[in-house]
Amino acid sequence: MPKVLIGRLTAELWLPNLMHKFTDAGWDIAISPAEPPLTEEVLLAEVSGVHAVIAHNADQWTARVMDAATDLKVISRTGVGFEHVDIDAARERGIVVATTPGSNAETVADLTFAMMLALSRKLIANDATLKQGIWKPILANDIHFKTIGILGLGRIGRAVARRAAAFRMKVIGYDPFVDPAGVQEADVQPVTLDELYYRSDFVTLHLPATPDTTGMIDAGVLAAMKSTAFLINTARGALIDEHALAIALRSEQIAGAGLDVFATEPASDSPLVRLPNVLASPHLAGNTKETMEITGEMAVDNALAVLAGDWPGEVVVNGVYSRD
Repeated sequence: MPKVLIGRLTAELWLPNLMHKFTDAGWDIAISPAEPPLTEEVLLAEVSGVHAVIAHNADQWTARVMDAATDLKVISRTGVGFEHVDIDAARERGIVVATTPGSNAETVADLTFAMMLALSRKLIANDATLKQGIWKPILANDIHFKTIGILGLGRIGRAVARRAAAFRMKVIGYDPFVDPAGVQEADVQPVTLDELYYRSDFVTLHLPATPDTTGMIDAGVLAAMKSTAFLINTARGALIDEHALAIALRSEQIAGAGLDVFATEPASDSPLVRLPNVLASPHLAGNTKETMEITGEMAVDNALAVLAGDWPGEVVVNGVYSRD
């Protein structure tokens, strides 16, 4: 009888109406009581006899954990990121790593634009002033007709581009993984990285965290941006050199930043979240009630399908297929 391991909060928040899918299929369910993320030590104590796992973003699926999980067939992620999964180790052991592509693209794009609007129109500052009983409007700026630079043109980046077009923005973009023809098909003008940085009124990040992209928004990039520009990150905190960003924000080298993700999370003590020109949120861009249910169902279906040997190849990110 297959056994699935699920973190407590994942079960409570993402899968409350979906657990029956496992029981209907005759699976056993193990709920980890540990607080997220599930660390290597926690997983080492819980993976015995586990055939599948519904993995949250930062759960630590290392080679050591996989060696202990001798029955493991699939790591099914609730999302599209997998930087905390040792992909090579999973491939070597024949363990499928599956994601939920497209499940939260529109939701992340919504928050990206919400941050752009709130920052540009100074909504938070005006709200705080009015709540203090002070009627003194703080002058803000438009979004329409401005230039947005989209760094990463996958599903989320293209969803942001569609919203930008509705605001009659000039949309430019760069993606090292998409050829220029693909960029143009998304109605985005392809540009070089340097051009994107110095032309954009808004630079928004939609790339995965890889060795090549980690720390790519550094002091040099921030210096190249307009002093009136805003940086938005709803992708991965590792993309930004946070020390350099803090300096740039304090010195008003750029106008502000909207940050949903941080290099270290939880980021409650990060100096960035307390800066007046930062709008921060706790890694919730892809999490709404509706999207979490959609994503959770995809993750559950992926796990069930992998054990049955029949699933769509687009969800598998490490090239392990039952037909191999």
